[in-house]
Amino acid sequence: MIGDQIAFAIISLMILAGGLFAVTAKRTFHSAMGLGLALVGVAAVFIQLGSPLVGVLQVLVYVGGILTLFVFAVMFVAGDEEDVEVF
Repeated sequence: MIGDQIAFAIISLMILAGGLFAVTAKRTFHSAMGLGLALVGVAAVFIQLGSPLVGVLQVLVYVGGILTLFVFAVMFVAGDEEDVEVF
């Protein structure tokens, strides 16, 4: 029982760290990696809750498909981001 709570706390911290890194990263590629960390954490929560099929589908569809598409789009479209000033 206490082991499940510790595992959930670690996974939830991983999700929060990935989401925070996705929002605050300077480069778009690093933001995509933070999003990937958060999505893998969500899959781990599904597996911990006793639904391994949904966890595996989360990894296959979101991390494997959508995040890969996002990373390729960033690699093909993005130029030199260091020269761009936002404000």
